Amino acid sequence: MKFLSTLRTLLVLGRVSNLPTIWTNVIVGWFLAGGGWVAELGWITLGMSLVYVAGMTLNDAFDAKWDRSHAPNRPIPSGRISEATVWTLGALQLVAGVVILLGPTSVHSLFAALLVVAVLLYNWLHKRHAASVLLMGACRALVYTGSASAVVAHTDSLVVPQLVYLIAGGVVIYIAGLTLAARGEHLASPGGLKPLPRVMLTLPVLFPLFSFQYVPPGPASYALAGLGAVGVWSWLLVTRSALREKLPRGIAYAIAGIAFFDAATVSFADWRAAVVCLVCFVLALGAQRVIPAT
Repeated sequence: MKFLSTLRTLLVLGRVSNLPTIWTNVIVGWFLAGGGWVAELGWITLGMSLVYVAGMTLNDAFDAKWDRSHAPNRPIPSGRISEATVWTLGALQLVAGVVILLGPTSVHSLFAALLVVAVLLYNWLHKRHAASVLLMGACRALVYTGSASAVVAHTDSLVVPQLVYLIAGGVVIYIAGLTLAARGEHLASPGGLKPLPRVMLTLPVLFPLFSFQYVPPGPASYALAGLGAVGVWSWLLVTRSALREKLPRGIAYAIAGIAFFDAATVSFADWRAAVVCLVCFVLALGAQRVIPAT
């Protein structure tokens, strides 16, 4: 029983229910850059997953003092794990993730370094400065671009495709909008979204239209682009409704939705990758029922 309790504490610290969305971020960056189904994709996914879990774990370490006053049910203030252990665990996870990214993968060291800096800066600043919402988005964006950099490392160009940067930039805005929505509403109270986050949260509807350039124009490709845009918009409406009714559920839906948006985006590059993203979307929604997304 103690083992299971400890395991659950570690899973809660790492917000592992959101990991499927990290996997789809890797998939999008990889396949939009022209990658294929090779072993390196798995190593990148593992490395990025460890960095994500490390960032989430360290988030509790950075916020320990604040949580003691405002979130006493979190693992550290509730006494389920010591603050020193969380610091150590997060540091080890971060180092392990970076070692993998710089070892058996070709992820450019610049992107790996920027990802680590963004993770640490966000955890340090997010309770101090409102602009830290952009850092949170940057952490996600660097998963896309870092994964793409591993593909182009095997080519002569060594330049990440502009489409990947475009998608990554859109993700920065989406994540920032989600964070603003979370900060603007009481966790237990229904209410309406403010205009700015409302606009920012609708941006993913453009993602399948951005990646439309991967296929020659024609009825089938137009239909696929339209289907992707309609599907994304439909989930955004579900998310917006959940945000109005109960914020934690809305945030969970918005995070899981990233995998759905990724599926619509990567479908033009590799249909099998899109199927994997959809599976990850369902997996994230299911995992959130067991491990809280936030």
